[in-house]
Amino acid sequence: MWRERLPGVSEMRFFFDAVIFILLVPVLFVLAYQNGLLDGIVPDDAIPADPFIRAELAQTTSASDLSRRIDKALDAGSFDDATMYAEIADYMGVAIEPGTAARLQSEKSLTRTVSRNTGSFFEGFITGQGSDTAGFMGAITSDLTVVGDVRDIGQEGTKLVQGQDYSKLVLGLSVVGLAATTATVATGGGALPARIGVSLLKVAEKAGTVTVRFGRDMARILGEAVNFEKLKGVLKDVNLADTSATRHAVADYANGVSMARVTPVLSDVAALEKSVGPAESVRLLKYVDSEADLARITKMSGKLGTKTRGVVEITGKTSLRAFKTVANLVLWAMGWGWALAAAIGAGFLGTLGRRFRGRPARA
Repeated sequence: MWRERLPGVSEMRFFFDAVIFILLVPVLFVLAYQNGLLDGIVPDDAIPADPFIRAELAQTTSASDLSRRIDKALDAGSFDDATMYAEIADYMGVAIEPGTAARLQSEKSLTRTVSRNTGSFFEGFITGQGSDTAGFMGAITSDLTVVGDVRDIGQEGTKLVQGQDYSKLVLGLSVVGLAATTATVATGGGALPARIGVSLLKVAEKAGTVTVRFGRDMARILGEAVNFEKLKGVLKDVNLADTSATRHAVADYANGVSMARVTPVLSDVAALEKSVGPAESVRLLKYVDSEADLARITKMSGKLGTKTRGVVEITGKTSLRAFKTVANLVLWAMGWGWALAAAIGAGFLGTLGRRFRGRPARA
C-alpha cells in the first residue's frame, strides 16, 4: 500500500544516491591526489588549475583588498607591484575601485614611464644591481655580456686571492657565465638558457632575493663545477684591475669548467624568466629554497605568468598542486553542482510524472 501511494520511492532513492556519488567521487579523488596516491597515474596537468586558484583567491582577497594593495604600491613607488595586483583583479573578474584605476592609468603614461625607467636602467647596467624592473633589466643586460662577469670576477676574485670573505655564488656564476658565453657562440645559441640563468641568479644574489638554503645549495653545485683553489692560483698571476687580462686568463680557465651539474638549474631559472620576465624572476627566487621549489615555481609561472608572485603572496602557496584541495573543489563544484542536481532532479520528476500518468484510474 505504501509503495502504491508513493510510486517514486525507488526513483527518489536513485536520485539521492546519484547526487552523493557525484559529490563523493571527486572528493575521494582529490584526497588521493593530494596524498600522492595517484602519482605516476594522474599527471598534474590532468586537473585544470585555474578554477582552484580562483577559488583560493576568492577566499583570501577581494576587489577592495586589491585596490588597497595597488594604492599602497603606488604610494611606495612600486609600479610593478601595482600592475601585478591589477592583473590579479582582472584574473579574478573583479573591478578595482575607480579612483585606484585612475591612479594606475596615470602612471602608465609615456612621460611617467620614461621618467621612472631611464635612470634605473643605467644604474643597474653600471652597478649590476637593481631594485625595480628597469634596474634589474640594466643589471641583467650588462651581465649577459662578459662585462658583468669580468667585473664580478675582478671584485670577488681579489677577495679570494687576499684571503678575505668572498661570494662563492657570484664568483662561481661569473666563471660559469664566461664558459656559457663561449658555449653559446660555439653552439649557435644552444647554451643561451644557461647564460641567462647565470645572469638572473647573480642579480638576485646581489638584490638579496636568493634564500640562504638555495644559495648554499648553489654554492655547493658551483664548487663541483669550478675548482676554487685552482682558480685562486690562476687569479694570483693576473692583474685583476686589468679587465682585458682578467677576461683572457679566466676565459681559458673556464673552458675546463664542468657544466653538467649546474646546467639543469640554470635552465630552470631561464624557463622562469621566459614566463614572467627578468625582474619577476629575480623577485620570485625569494620563495625558492631548493631545486624542487624552483621547478614548482617555474611550472606555476607557466600558468600564471607575471601574476605568479602576487598569487603566492596572497595565498602563501607555491605550487599548482597546493591549490587543488577538497575545499577548493567544493567551491568550484558549487558553480556547476546546482545545475547538475537540477538536471538530475528534472529527470527524476519526469520519470515520476510518467509513472503517475501511466497508472490506471481507480473506479
